[in-house]
Amino acid sequence: MKRTEIIYLFLLFSVTVAISSGFLVLKGDFGAIVVTGKAAIRRGESFSLEVPVSGLERPVLAYSRGASLLDFRTAEGTISYLFIADDPDAVIVVEYNGLFKARKTVSLDFEDFVDENFDGFPDMLVLDSNDAWCFRAWFVNIAAYQAIQFSGRWSNQERDCSGLIRFAAREALKVHDDNWFGETGIDTRLWFEKTGIDLTSLPDVTRYNYPAIPIVGPKLFIDSAGQFTYFADAYNLVRSNMVYRGRDIASARPGDIIFFHHPSPSTFHSMIYTGDGLIYHTGPLSPGDSGSLKVWSLNDYMRMMPYQWLPINNNEYFLGVYSFKWLPRM
Repeated sequence: MKRTEIIYLFLLFSVTVAISSGFLVLKGDFGAIVVTGKAAIRRGESFSLEVPVSGLERPVLAYSRGASLLDFRTAEGTISYLFIADDPDAVIVVEYNGLFKARKTVSLDFEDFVDENFDGFPDMLVLDSNDAWCFRAWFVNIAAYQAIQFSGRWSNQERDCSGLIRFAAREALKVHDDNWFGETGIDTRLWFEKTGIDLTSLPDVTRYNYPAIPIVGPKLFIDSAGQFTYFADAYNLVRSNMVYRGRDIASARPGDIIFFHHPSPSTFHSMIYTGDGLIYHTGPLSPGDSGSLKVWSLNDYMRMMPYQWLPINNNEYFLGVYSFKWLPRM
């Protein structure tokens, strides 16, 4: 056998060994992908996916559903992906790109979120007292500003009583930076001139911010079937998204909602309590009239509105005072 043939066979053997070794390393890496955390992970809880890194192959997080990536950290020989469980189940796909191309799919099932009061809303999303105050302040101010100028973020399709509440709630839970003020069209100087309130000094909710809310994401509201959704009309707001506070308007807090129901035809109406007044959108009044936003002082409202629209205990059409389920029950 010629010397060149021997060298060729040696190189071929070496390459074969290297490829085989690389394949075995990749196979070992696949088997070493593990989920760390509690044995039984609940929706809303965090967990880690530990992915080995070899010299020949580089793992890439290619896809995830049902769990949100919070962060990742690289240590010697390992990438650790930190997730939060959102849906009842999740699929995470890791791809290896290098000498070999392959992918590993990890399927997970989660236990349901903690809901000790059985109201259908995750206990972990209930704000503490400080965040609740921030939410209430932003919620009322955003709703009230619409009396000056409707925000471009408040779509025409949502211009009714429940649409105002959904819009103001979503926006109140966001981060209120310069971009947010520009996109919503809220003029902080004008608002300060009219109300004495400096929105730039009003703190944001810190527990979470819309739309990156654990478990529910942008689907903040609950429908009649108990599923999280983007939309809830006045009926579903009072039925599935609120906590009953009572029928005494004097006990209401800024940012609480009052509801009415008129049976003929069956119509639900909602208003935002500001602390000393009420804000609501009338909804469409006719095919050619899309309605308007109303801002009342409570004294004027009680004096001028007809009996069936008064928030008083002996008005059978008045359902009571309510608050969002993500606000603390105190």
